[in-house]
Amino acid sequence: MKVAIVRWRAAVPLMLFLALIVATWLLFADRVGRLAVERSGTAVLGARVDVRAFDISLLRGNVTISGFVAASPFDSLENLFEADRFVADLDLLPLLEKKVVIDRLAATGLRFGTARTTSGFVPSDGSGPTSQVLANARSWAAQPALQVPVLQIATGTLSIDSLDPRRLQTVAAAESLATRADSSARAWGDALESLDVQVTADSAAAFARRLQTAKPTDLGLINEARKMVDRVKQTRDRLTTLERGVRAGVGSLDGGLAALTSARQRDYAFARSLVRLPPIDASAIGWVLFGPAAVHRFQRALYYTQLGRAYMPPGLLPREQPGPKRTRRSGVSVEFPRERELPGFLLRDAELSFQLGADSAVPRRYAGRFRGLTSAPALYGRPTTLEASAPSVAIDAQFDHVRAPARDIAGGRVRDVMLPAIRLPSLPIRLAPGRGDVSLGFALYGDSIRGRWHVTAPAASWERDSGTAGGPAADLVWRVVSGISQLELTAELSGTIGQPALHVRSNLDQAVSDQLRAMVGEEVAAAEARVRAMVDRFADEQVAPVQAKVARVKAEVTERLQQQRQALDTAQQQIEQQIRRLTRGLRLP
Repeated sequence: MKVAIVRWRAAVPLMLFLALIVATWLLFADRVGRLAVERSGTAVLGARVDVRAFDISLLRGNVTISGFVAASPFDSLENLFEADRFVADLDLLPLLEKKVVIDRLAATGLRFGTARTTSGFVPSDGSGPTSQVLANARSWAAQPALQVPVLQIATGTLSIDSLDPRRLQTVAAAESLATRADSSARAWGDALESLDVQVTADSAAAFARRLQTAKPTDLGLINEARKMVDRVKQTRDRLTTLERGVRAGVGSLDGGLAALTSARQRDYAFARSLVRLPPIDASAIGWVLFGPAAVHRFQRALYYTQLGRAYMPPGLLPREQPGPKRTRRSGVSVEFPRERELPGFLLRDAELSFQLGADSAVPRRYAGRFRGLTSAPALYGRPTTLEASAPSVAIDAQFDHVRAPARDIAGGRVRDVMLPAIRLPSLPIRLAPGRGDVSLGFALYGDSIRGRWHVTAPAASWERDSGTAGGPAADLVWRVVSGISQLELTAELSGTIGQPALHVRSNLDQAVSDQLRAMVGEEVAAAEARVRAMVDRFADEQVAPVQAKVARVKAEVTERLQQQRQALDTAQQQIEQQIRRLTRGLRLP
């Protein structure tokens, strides 16, 4: 009986099945990979991600992505960056565990801030981490501390909002000082009563009268007289200690009176804010003109750092992810990372080739390196770093999410590059900085935030929209800035995410401030005089009585202390005089 070596009835279907798998892979693997990159990139970034071509080669162990375009989450007609090509060398074994480990990535032709012809906006239901981070960044930028007032030039009669005396610091400080004066007077009176100074003085005076009829042989009475003198001295020492405490308290009350002057100055500044005029302070001009641009830059930096924290969480805590979509009860998937295992995604090393000034005639090419990008920094054990250096470029960043709290630091300086235009808020004026230097530093330690943005443009130009009137403010600002060709701008951010503080200054501040003061100087002076008079009227109603009360308390306690001390001194002198008379200068045992 002949035995068949190959069972063709089973082998042929198996070979057909394998051929079908290979054909499916050849036909659809690149398409599926491209869709996966686009969908995952869009979900993570929060804006549209497009890929022109995707090629995966398991034999060579690499993936090539061509024409990668990522839209900006903040501007639907602007790209965050474009890349001509990504070439990634994969570690194949982790793919069996559904993990992506890239040993080396080469990115060429990176360009930033390019224009789009179609919208990159992606609708979201608000449930994903990216949507929550974007909402947090927008709510951060909408905080009252970061809202920039509209530049307006008041014309005609000025209007002043009503001034509530309860909001004046001088009134509150005066009421507090009056309460302190009353409590100090009661405390000093109680302390004087507890010393029984008058009782001691009266006893000493009565004893001195007894000594007037005594004889030199009354040795017991003389010893009692000496004890009475010691008692008077002890009482005077306690009175001296009380006097020192009273002097310190009086000094505190005098300091409170001096603080009323500082509080009144702060009330003057508060009252001036009620006047319908633009801020004349030079430091406020930079905030009004360039505040929105500074907030926009720092908002983007905050968004990308918080996005990194959402997808690169510190520590080894369990991480929830949306579960598979089902008709009912989709649920969530919870990932429990374990030590000494590979993370779900890891990019060990990336070489970057990017362009700056892409819209100029001769764009410049630079190179950088990106290391340690991973979805589980605690498993990787090292921070993510970015660096790029050249004669005119210095960029460094470190995202340390290995352990909580997360620490993110990024900074860079680029020289002689084409700078994007800046539109002045509420004005039909646009600044074209041209070529210049720009630096940006940003640090986020836990909840503490620090940032600095500096722009230097030696050949800036100004453009005005002729189709929009803009009013007196636009005319005034245009007259000032149109003759300035150099721009120096600095914005500094500090505080916490919940309570940020932004300071903006530029070389335009003093120039615009001088023109504003010259234009509305008389109206400003009259308005400031009126608000000062309002503050003085409300403050004097509280300050004058408290000044009189403090003076009265000081006079009364000083007079009582002097009277008590004088009574003790007089009684002591009387006793000592009688003792000298009885002993006639002799020292008795």
